[in-house]
Amino acid sequence: MTEFFVSPAKALFALDLWDAADIVPRDIVLPGPGRALLGAGGAVLRVGPRRWWLDGAGLIADEALAGRGGLTEIGGGWARVRLVGDWRDLVMQSGLFDAEAPAFDPGAVAVTPLCHAPCVLHVRAQTWCEVFVAASHLAHCLAHWRELGWQQGVGT
Repeated sequence: MTEFFVSPAKALFALDLWDAADIVPRDIVLPGPGRALLGAGGAVLRVGPRRWWLDGAGLIADEALAGRGGLTEIGGGWARVRLVGDWRDLVMQSGLFDAEAPAFDPGAVAVTPLCHAPCVLHVRAQTWCEVFVAASHLAHCLAHWRELGWQQGVGT
């Protein structure tokens, strides 16, 4: 079965560090390019050279950065779509992206357009991934995926 589940991207923050040598307080480990790390408080995704997304509440406080970076709540501008089933085929039909590359394994992150919309993919397991879709493009992406035969599931 191939399904997608849509939910708001609650507790999603962009962390921008202005000096790559800075160490983030509170023992947060920052993943390298194209990777994510899961922890008790949520996930940390590397989405740019000096930008990480913190997917989970309470991962870091803005005051802890002490002027070495910025923390911005961005969840309102994004939707979370969980793809379950043959998601790799759907991703490849939706954009110019090789989702079957061996390096695109659980923990991998890619920032790429799908259905002509800005998206961030986070591989969670071989059988499912999360796609963060810009909220203004969500309806377009879902319509395209329905045309490809995917069904919207109930729940999260």
